[in-house]
Amino acid sequence: MEDPQLAETTTVVADIQDLLLSTPDVEAFLEELARHSASMFSSPEAEVYCGITLMRHRTAGTVASSSERARQLDEVQYAYADGPCLHACREGTQVHIPDFEKDNTWPDYNEAITGHGLRSVLAVPFPLPDNTSMAGLNLYSDRPNAFDQAAVQRANDYVGQASKGLQLAVLIAQHSQTAANLRAAMESRTVIDVATGIIIAQNRCTQEEAMELIKKASSNRNVKLRVVAQAIVESAGGGPIQTVFK
Repeated sequence: MEDPQLAETTTVVADIQDLLLSTPDVEAFLEELARHSASMFSSPEAEVYCGITLMRHRTAGTVASSSERARQLDEVQYAYADGPCLHACREGTQVHIPDFEKDNTWPDYNEAITGHGLRSVLAVPFPLPDNTSMAGLNLYSDRPNAFDQAAVQRANDYVGQASKGLQLAVLIAQHSQTAANLRAAMESRTVIDVATGIIIAQNRCTQEEAMELIKKASSNRNVKLRVVAQAIVESAGGGPIQTVFK
């Protein structure tokens, strides 16, 4: 007989892979991940809300949420600059509050969050590819003791699987940005090369001398080389320059 826990892990991995394939960017992936996370821990009798907190340079914010209520619940602790989810991100440790009405870890925050009808929370840190950012999965419930020992273990297992998808999404985004930057640099180089050729033809000078003229104009006008080069091409009657990538 198949191990139920193994079967669930396999399902989670497949779900995360599907999210990666079906979403256009990291932002959309995170939104879908938050909704998927909430559904994984909700039941017909009790809804669970999910927010994903990202902390960079000690500044935190919600980058995705399963609903508007989830986002609002995250915002409460940002107002106090502390709370279970922020602590989970900062320290890289799980925080579980079974019942806020019986807990006094963050007195002011506890009072505020119970005023929103919240009773329990489970915050699990997300490992990220580098140490400049920290993230956490925040699961909220209006019911006390909503996350028993089995649910806590499931949440940790889930984050372990989902974090691989998150890390892959971040790496894809980084590579996409690198590719975009490279493309922009190559396009700029093409315009500059064409402008250099025009100056060489008009002034019967060397390539080095033509480049120095473009640099001097760029410095005097306090504009980028590409802008000067584009103006030279347009003044010579040339249209928009396109770089052909094969």
